[in-house]
Amino acid sequence: MKGILKEELNRAFRNPRFLIVVVLALAIFGIGAYRSPILFEGQPGQPVNRLILNLEYGEFGFLAALLATLPFADSFLDDLNQGFLRQIVQRVPYRNYKAAKIIAVALAGGLSLVLAVLVIFLAGLVGGTDWESRAYFSGYAAKPSAPYGPLGGLYTTNPIFYLLYLLTSAFGFGAVYAVLGLAISPLIHNRYVVLAGPLVLVQVLNFLEGRSLHITNALNPLNGLMPFSTAYTLGTQLAQFGVVFAVSVVVFLVLARKGRLVL
Repeated sequence: MKGILKEELNRAFRNPRFLIVVVLALAIFGIGAYRSPILFEGQPGQPVNRLILNLEYGEFGFLAALLATLPFADSFLDDLNQGFLRQIVQRVPYRNYKAAKIIAVALAGGLSLVLAVLVIFLAGLVGGTDWESRAYFSGYAAKPSAPYGPLGGLYTTNPIFYLLYLLTSAFGFGAVYAVLGLAISPLIHNRYVVLAGPLVLVQVLNFLEGRSLHITNALNPLNGLMPFSTAYTLGTQLAQFGVVFAVSVVVFLVLARKGRLVL
């Protein structure tokens, strides 16, 4: 297991696609800085608040699932199509390969989202900043004193702690929806469906939540990614991530058994 995991991690992180993640993150920052009237006016000076507004106005939620799947979610298809899978199962048990694949895809997806958020945060440091400020500017009509959602009080206590929570949320979202893309790959042997499938699902649920009484905010994946945008609980966020991750892992383990038929 150790050898195949090391190989999968090397393939996942020695990957030029992370450069695309950085470019898209900078684009999100530019769009957010342009679209937010508060940021356009040079406010706020608090870097974490500036990050939140960039994520809201830069349509980070629209691209987040794609940023998660982009680095490595389609790697099972690559292994299958290029004959690499045949070589792997001759050296290691197939179950070890699948476990290593899940871990590598999850880590790549999670760290891809963390990288994107950090790039947006660091880009927001350009210009005047006020690390001591606790004032909170929101893109909504109501002006809360702190971000909505779980652990919002951390912002007023220490914004850096709240930044760490946002990075953890981004990692969880990225890991979960990267593995969802992986789960799609044994079912639909199409790279573009694997990469874009989670994005489509996320956007459909986000659309329905705003227009249906039957889709609550607990079912909107973007509330787990950006918990500051709605009334939300930490338990709901963890449950959402846990359910999607568990279902995706089971689906992949079951469907990937069919891959042995082509070995």
